[in-house]
Amino acid sequence: MPEQAGGISAFAGKTVLITGHSGFIGAWLTTVLEHLGARVVGYSINDDPSAAARAEWLGDVCTAQYEADVRDRDKLFAVIDEHQPDVVYHLAAQALLCVGFEDPALTFDVNLRGSINVLEAARLGMIPALVHVTSDKCYVPMGPGSGKLTEDSPLGGHSPYSASKTIAEILFREFTDLTRLDGAPFKATSVRLGNVIGGGDDADRLVPNCLRAFEEDRVFAVRDPLAVRPFQHVLDVVAGFVLAGARLLTAEGRVVDALNFAPPSSGHTAGEMVFELARAWGDEALISPEKEACAFPEDKLLWLDGSKAAALLGWTHAFDLRRSAERIVDWVRWTDAGMTPAEATRRQAAEYYTVPAPLRAAA
Repeated sequence: MPEQAGGISAFAGKTVLITGHSGFIGAWLTTVLEHLGARVVGYSINDDPSAAARAEWLGDVCTAQYEADVRDRDKLFAVIDEHQPDVVYHLAAQALLCVGFEDPALTFDVNLRGSINVLEAARLGMIPALVHVTSDKCYVPMGPGSGKLTEDSPLGGHSPYSASKTIAEILFREFTDLTRLDGAPFKATSVRLGNVIGGGDDADRLVPNCLRAFEEDRVFAVRDPLAVRPFQHVLDVVAGFVLAGARLLTAEGRVVDALNFAPPSSGHTAGEMVFELARAWGDEALISPEKEACAFPEDKLLWLDGSKAAALLGWTHAFDLRRSAERIVDWVRWTDAGMTPAEATRRQAAEYYTVPAPLRAAA
């Protein structure tokens, strides 16, 4: 059992609404919370084949799920009113940097209207506790001599996606500074999330792109091997979500804060990430010494300080970069061999919460 087991019992019998539950992270969070005894209500638009496929198997995990847009305030409020959740996790978003450049209007629309609708529901007294998820891209980009990004670092992401998350953080602050109409204190945490990796992610990102190349016996080229990112396994992130939600559920008074979710190392290079994936995959993995061209600008350095969340929540990471890569490759190998994504996800989630985690400090 993970050391941060203190948050587990808080969810037994609780109703949890997750927006974006059929996304990559949402599917893992849904699976874990159901494993911990929660009644999970899922709410996602399922507008791409991957999300639709996840929603199909998550039907066996959720108490109820709705195919709906987080921008549809009437529908969202009706679902909240029907199920009266004890806590809401707001994950629904346009979450890809590249799509932000291709369709900035969509990115701002989804990410801002989604946050506004959820935050307004909290202000109206419909949501007792809220975990509002944004991104570490909300900060002003780091320079070569910058220290780690803390929760007090200046906001101001550069790019449509990053700017949308900056504004979402400002919305969170402004709404939670208001008075709830039911007179209850706000209980809300905004999570600025670092790069999450794990089985089941098939978006246009480093890890899934790398694994697709390995599966197809293609040589994989990294865009920028020296780019630093706070890579962390999805199960460690979900464990942090569990603790953050449990803290809000058990709080007696007002709790409003923003927390960086990052690994203890603060970050690794993209080259190190790909090396560990190749090591876990085996001799068939092929990596090119050449860089892949990038069609849009990317920050070179993103060094995130997650020490506040670790201390406040009593949260530790079970997996370092090597063990994360091994778990991801296991998930892909299992599903390639015929195990369903639902079975692979449930298996790794159950192992995380039943097997002692010997790492915690080093693998």
